[in-house]
Amino acid sequence: MKTKLSEDYALPLGGGDQRIGLISAEGVVVPSGGHEMEILNPATGRVIGALHEAGAADIDAVVAGAKAAYEKVWRRTAPEVRARMLTAWADAIAAHREELADIEVSDVGHLRHEALADIDNSARVLRYYAGIADKIEGRTFAQLPDRLSYGMDEPFGVVAGVSPYNGNANFVALKAGPALVAGNCIVIKAPEVAPLLNYRMVELALEAGLPAGVVSVVTGRGEKVGPLLTEHPDIGMIAFTGGPGSGRAIIHQSATNIVPTFLELGGKSPAILLPDADLDIAIPSLLHSNFAKSGQSCVTGSRIFVPDSMYAEVTDRLGQKARTVRVGLPTKESSQMGTLINRQHRTRVDALVKSAINAGAVALAGGGPAEDGDLANGAFYQPTVLAEVTDDNPAALNEAFGPMASVLSYSDTDEVIARANASEFGLSAQIWGNDARTIQHLAKELIAGTVWINTYRSFHPTVPFGGMKQSGFGKENGFDSIAMYTRRKAVVWDLTTERELPYTDN
Repeated sequence: MKTKLSEDYALPLGGGDQRIGLISAEGVVVPSGGHEMEILNPATGRVIGALHEAGAADIDAVVAGAKAAYEKVWRRTAPEVRARMLTAWADAIAAHREELADIEVSDVGHLRHEALADIDNSARVLRYYAGIADKIEGRTFAQLPDRLSYGMDEPFGVVAGVSPYNGNANFVALKAGPALVAGNCIVIKAPEVAPLLNYRMVELALEAGLPAGVVSVVTGRGEKVGPLLTEHPDIGMIAFTGGPGSGRAIIHQSATNIVPTFLELGGKSPAILLPDADLDIAIPSLLHSNFAKSGQSCVTGSRIFVPDSMYAEVTDRLGQKARTVRVGLPTKESSQMGTLINRQHRTRVDALVKSAINAGAVALAGGGPAEDGDLANGAFYQPTVLAEVTDDNPAALNEAFGPMASVLSYSDTDEVIARANASEFGLSAQIWGNDARTIQHLAKELIAGTVWINTYRSFHPTVPFGGMKQSGFGKENGFDSIAMYTRRKAVVWDLTTERELPYTDN
């Protein structure tokens, strides 16, 4: 898929063929027939391509190719060779970063600097895992006389990676990186609403020298293609990022062949301001936490808890600042927030905002679609801040996956801990302040996989990331992620030279 820019970042695919299909051990394939879906630029509403939905025969062929690559090539490839190949893939991503950003801006509607940040991070993640490749070690167990016991961490074979659209470059690297260095081959299911970057990144992997079939990609609707892949008998493990409903479906699908899963699901993360928080830093940071990628992030600090004594000042400042955020075409450098993924999703976000207001919330900023001027054909939404939100308000209970922040008041530390933990989610939390004793207490008591203190959306390949409760289980990043893509085998070797044998006549 060679890309060429047009005037509005609509990206026709190479050779005049605007259809993408799958990438397997047989190479780039656009099957004839079958269901096709239009790929739209969410900022302009224009068609920029079409995808072919993989059918059962397609999935069988892709998984068979991946299995053959695993058995004949990848499982026998030395760790240092895997590392060089991942590094070459990272180098290719870095060399094509501008092209990849063009694709992501057109396909998803992220601001260009947001797309570039994801692309740069994906290269960093792949380089990090390349560095781990020759450092995956086993362990020995209890040192018993005349017995050697040790464990080996082995790959599953072929694993499935399924992710949403909001961080395509990151998701490819976060799943493929640890899977490959652990010795697996991976089949990636690209999000149907924005598959182009997944497709191009896998092309770059092959161009960088990864053997055919080691990384594959399929496209199509999640409810159709997902089960064909995750219930395939030759898939040994499933890594999924997405919403809780889809996560439950993945759990059911994994039961078909009883395979392990990694799930990173939704969030309704608390952001707790302490009385001594520096509001000049905290307020723009809290808003950006909610408005980055138009709020299409699982770690938005969408429940902002503010002390009673500061509530009036904080809500006023949040509303004023939110009203200055410039919503615009993601191709414009002046834009500070881009578009949602499509109008269907915008309708869902708007319905949640309207239900929150009907339940008593007050809109301090935003509250509806952004449709003026050159935004008219897109899926833009106003940066929205809601005050007077109670714990039972729809805005406090439901993940918007859009630019909606809710502000709630609290009276003391024990109260805010209880209310923050009352959510069914437990992905991340934020604390803003300088009282070390209170911060330490909050960090210990909050039920969240990651607690950020005076920062937000702060990721690094060495720091494990994953959820609690209905935000999922398992960890990405670091050696914890390698553990998700391996299974431990115990070997027990009896070294005795003299022994009493059973059923021996004395």
